[in-house]
Amino acid sequence: MILTENKIRQAAKEIKDQNIVISESVRHFDATQSYDLFISHSFSDRELINGLYHLFNKSGYKVYIDWIDDLNLDRGKVTSDTAQIIRNRIKGCTGTAYISTANSTSSKWCPWELGVADGMKGRVCILPVMDSNFKGQEYLGLYPYLEYAQVQGKSRYEFWVYDQYDHSKYIVLNQWLKGYQPCSH
Repeated sequence: MILTENKIRQAAKEIKDQNIVISESVRHFDATQSYDLFISHSFSDRELINGLYHLFNKSGYKVYIDWIDDLNLDRGKVTSDTAQIIRNRIKGCTGTAYISTANSTSSKWCPWELGVADGMKGRVCILPVMDSNFKGQEYLGLYPYLEYAQVQGKSRYEFWVYDQYDHSKYIVLNQWLKGYQPCSH
């Protein structure tokens, strides 16, 4: 299922104290560690990102979110130092998920991060967050997209990567991160 703002906000409500999540992440942060996904997003969507952070963690993925993992990073200032830190963080991640919302379309950083990740790793997917007013950008159709759905016959949920051209082709996110491609099921 394509995630809706409402579904993600429900996930954010599952987090009893968001400050604990943030402080635990910062306390354990190590610039040399690797992550499964770099989460490219608009800071205006931070409540949604908290919910996504929770869903990814619940599914067993380690995700990098700049304002959670790098409290001293000021993305409000476009400097070569900030850009280099972001490049290094993308390099330390296996893949990148571009969180596509109405806010990300006006972001200065999101398209740049998408281009850097695509050129550096080539392992980029789009996670569209739908609401009634959502309008995507055409170039996002070049990439596979993520959905969040229950694993058949199990009670747990998982992230699935779908082929951007053939929606009958998909693969579980952790396999895609290992280099496998979506296939027909």
